[in-house]
Amino acid sequence: MIVRGVFGPLVGAFGHPTVSGLENLHGLEPPFIVAANHSSHMDTPALLLALPPRLRRRTLVVAAADYFYKNRLLGGLVSLSLGTVPLDRKRGGAESIGTIEQLLAEGWAVLAFPEGSRTRDGRLHRGKTGIARLATSARVPVLPVGIQGTFEALPHGRRLPRRAAVEVRFGKPLRFDHYLDRPVDRFVLRSITDEIMYEIMMLSEQVYVDEYASASPKPSPAHATPAPKQEASVDARSGAPEGSPPGPLQS
Repeated sequence: MIVRGVFGPLVGAFGHPTVSGLENLHGLEPPFIVAANHSSHMDTPALLLALPPRLRRRTLVVAAADYFYKNRLLGGLVSLSLGTVPLDRKRGGAESIGTIEQLLAEGWAVLAFPEGSRTRDGRLHRGKTGIARLATSARVPVLPVGIQGTFEALPHGRRLPRRAAVEVRFGKPLRFDHYLDRPVDRFVLRSITDEIMYEIMMLSEQVYVDEYASASPKPSPAHATPAPKQEASVDARSGAPEGSPPGPLQS
């Protein structure tokens, strides 16, 4: 109710959000992980508003503790309005993973951004392996989501949003049971992560860059300009678009 009542008019005023791929949610019930590209503070409310109410009510959001919870008032506001769960990005580790595993075990869906932080240049960055670790340990599917237009509306470094066409695209849930008959080492986690990022790339139509978002230089000037849409040319050897994550679809 708070998400729709507070953020619905705000996102609608600046984003004109449209939704596609809802047919991929038929029969999908928590627990599962929602994995999306991260371009803007507008991503979370736009995605939550796009979810059917039956799923939105059972979805919690992983939020950066070092950003949203430094201020007690801000932390309380985002927790109440968006249903956030603080995650320490600097320490990470077993404690944070364990907290989210418990939420999944209790039947929640969890929204997380595998890039770890917002893109500063509009491109899709290398995913971190935390979502893959959760998907295999909790044995839950991952729902890939591509969000378009939020970078144009409210990019990193911009204080006030501007009007843009926003679209949320839901992909088909990904299941990784075929990895569970072998040791889940760092190579398996990277392969799963790259598979997730590939699906997000196809949905968001972003240019992919094989570096972490936190390592990407801050654009100049401060108000980032949108990255051009990628015209996906196909790698003849792999059948995958050039510039895609190196994973199971590429040799």
